[in-house]
Amino acid sequence: MTAAPYPAPQPARPDRPRSTSLTGPVVTTSIGVLVLLAALVVGLLTARTFVGLVTSDVLSSSGEPGPDVVADAPAPGATTATLEAGQRYAVHLAWPAQSAIEPRLTDVVLLQAPSGDVVAADGDPAVDGTFTAGRWSIETVAAFTAPESGTYQVAVPTADVADARVLLAPDQDVAPFVGGVLGSVAGVFGVLLLGAFGAGLVLGGVIWWVVRARARRAVRPA
Repeated sequence: MTAAPYPAPQPARPDRPRSTSLTGPVVTTSIGVLVLLAALVVGLLTARTFVGLVTSDVLSSSGEPGPDVVADAPAPGATTATLEAGQRYAVHLAWPAQSAIEPRLTDVVLLQAPSGDVVAADGDPAVDGTFTAGRWSIETVAAFTAPESGTYQVAVPTADVADARVLLAPDQDVAPFVGGVLGSVAGVFGVLLLGAFGAGLVLGGVIWWVVRARARRAVRPA
C-alpha cells in the first residue's frame, strides 16, 4: 500500500506591511476636539438658561428695582402703582441676604383701585421661588389680578425683619419656567454625553497617533 504523499510546503506569505498613515488618527482626534467644543457651547448655553431661571429682573445687585418692577415700597410703607386690567402681578419680598431668618409679612398687601375697590394680594404666584441679587434675597410671596387699569394705592404691611422691601412685578408664566428647567436638565445630559464621546475620540485618536508614529519610525530607513 502506497503512502499518501506529503503535501508540498506552501511558500510563506509575506508580512503585511504596517500602516503608517496618520490620516485616521488626525481625523479621529480632530472630530473629538470638535465634539468637545460643541459640549462647551452647550454647557455655556445651559448655564445661561439656568442663571436666567435662578435670577430675577425684580431687583438688581446694587439694590435698584429691576425693569419689571411697577412698584417698590419699604415694609411697612405705601406707594402707588400703575396696573393694567386683567394682568396678573406678583408680590416680591426682598430683605438683606445676611439676615439670619427668612422674613414674612405680618399681613397681606392691600391695593386700592381707581374705583375705590380694595384688592388683597393673597393669591398664589405662578412661580414661587427665592432668588439672590447681590446683597439682597428675594422671595415671591403672593399674587393678584388687577381688576381695572389705572393708578392703585398700595399699602405694604410690616415684615418681621429690618430693611425689608416689597416690589410688585408681572407674574411669571409657568410654561416658560418649566421649559427652562427641562431645557437645563437636557442640556446637562447633553454636555455629559458629548463630553464623554469627545474625550473618548480624543483619547483614542492620540493612542492611535502614537502607534502610527512608532510604526513610521520603525520603517524609516537608517
